[in-house]
Amino acid sequence: MRAYRHTSDQLARRALRTATPRLIVAAVIMSGLTFVSSLNHAGAVTIPAFANESGQKIMSAAMTAARVQGSFTSSSATTISGQAYAEVTNSSATTGQQSLSLGNAKSVVRVVGGVVYIDDDAAAIQAQFGVSAPNDANKWIAIPSTNSNFVRFNSGILLASTLSEVTPGGTLRTTKTSTLQHKLVVGVTGKPNIHLGLASGTETVYVAATLPHVPVELVATDAVQGQQETFVITFTNWGKNFHVTKPAASIPISTTKLPN
Repeated sequence: MRAYRHTSDQLARRALRTATPRLIVAAVIMSGLTFVSSLNHAGAVTIPAFANESGQKIMSAAMTAARVQGSFTSSSATTISGQAYAEVTNSSATTGQQSLSLGNAKSVVRVVGGVVYIDDDAAAIQAQFGVSAPNDANKWIAIPSTNSNFVRFNSGILLASTLSEVTPGGTLRTTKTSTLQHKLVVGVTGKPNIHLGLASGTETVYVAATLPHVPVELVATDAVQGQQETFVITFTNWGKNFHVTKPAASIPISTTKLPN
């Protein structure tokens, strides 16, 4: 449980909300890739030319589309070492919120105005800080960028950080097209992204085969304690304004019993 926060960062990952930016990304992607209609003259579904591009081009297009959309939700639910794990992260360029649970430990993290705010229950405090501090539980605690805890809690929340954890590593291969979340997708497979923290295994990112070419799902597999585990992260709510705000009341971490 000491690695509760680190584990959650490893498994999770993360708008310009008008029509104009979406047209911009379409133009950017189309400048380097060729597309065909998704329907032929007989009305049968055909495979977009995008799905036949290299894995590198598909992931590059996906990251461009994701940045232009500007915000999204990533979510995951699985079992880690016999404990139920769930994560939901709403990411945008400058603000974000992540809700986490592992076993009986629960934590909410917000990033607003360059400050991290955490609301941990007693079990999460013990897991993330290695100390017992029940009086600091279930309160919003402000962690400034100058604090030693800032970097690890800030990771995997904002758009740039979440997107850095998506692209597979190594030699990239593509899959046949399939359907996920009612979307035609093409998979890009490689080694797990280094930020996922998996020692080996594989990672496949399924990207929408039609515009906008955003990531739809990430599937990573690895052996954990001798057992094959599969981790699935879904991406939704592209371009949504999440209205993440500074907590109405918070206490500085320097006034708590938590390690500084």
